Order: sequence, then C-alpha cells, then structure tokens
Amino acid sequence: MNAQRFVHSPRSRLLLAGALVLGLAVMGPVAGVSTTVAARWLLGVVALAALGWWLHRRGAVVRGEPTAPRLNIVSRAGLSQRCGVALVEVDGRSYLVAFGDAFAEIRETPAPAPEFGHVLAQARRPMPRSRTIRGRREGP
Repeated sequence: MNAQRFVHSPRSRLLLAGALVLGLAVMGPVAGVSTTVAARWLLGVVALAALGWWLHRRGAVVRGEPTAPRLNIVSRAGLSQRCGVALVEVDGRSYLVAFGDAFAEIRETPAPAPEFGHVLAQARRPMPRSRTIRGRREGP
C-alpha cells in the first residue's frame, strides 16, 4: 500500500485520531497525569506542528540559499519579424534554439574545451645512470 495514500485518506485519519484518544485515556491513569493535562499538551503540540507544516507549505520558511533558475535565456536575437535565435541554458547545459511562426529547432551547443585540461605531450624523464666506480659496474 502506498504510504502517501494511507496518510491522506479520511479513514486513516479517523483511525489515527481514535488511536490517539485511546492512548490518552490509557496514559492518564497509568502515568499519574490527569487526562485533561495530557490532552492539552498533546493538542498544543499538534497545533504547533500543523502551523509549522502550513507555513512550510506556504513558503514562509526561509531557506539557506536561493536556488538558481532551471531555465535561463542567455541571449536572444531576431533574424526577421517572424524568426529568431536564442541561446538558452537549462540545468547547466546550453542549447541554441531557432524559432519562427511554424517551427522551432533545438541544438545542443558543444561544451567548451578546457584550456588546461588535456596534456599535449608527456614529459620524458632521463634514464637513470648506473653507478660505476672507475669504469666498473657495482653489483653482482
């Protein structure tokens, strides 16, 4: 069963509310706390949680950093009264869009080559010299 569907159905909400009321009724005499005090505390906590959820859904909660727009028109030029070209950036990738009254064509622009990213030639190291003492090699 889908968890999202279960939480939002009226039947599940009614079952959850009934279980909470039953829990309050059992908790009062067992814990030595009056049922009225426990119900007031629970009602306050639920009200604060609902208020926080509502503010979050409205977008009143300030987030750490603003997100960049997913679609950004970098440049746009008109070729004629009914045709144009635009350079569009979507999720960090660039596209060239040619558009008119009855057509639109989209082409992905190639990524710019990194200036220092590739190696032109690998450096050569000189061959190590063997140790020689008076013209003789050391070793076995």
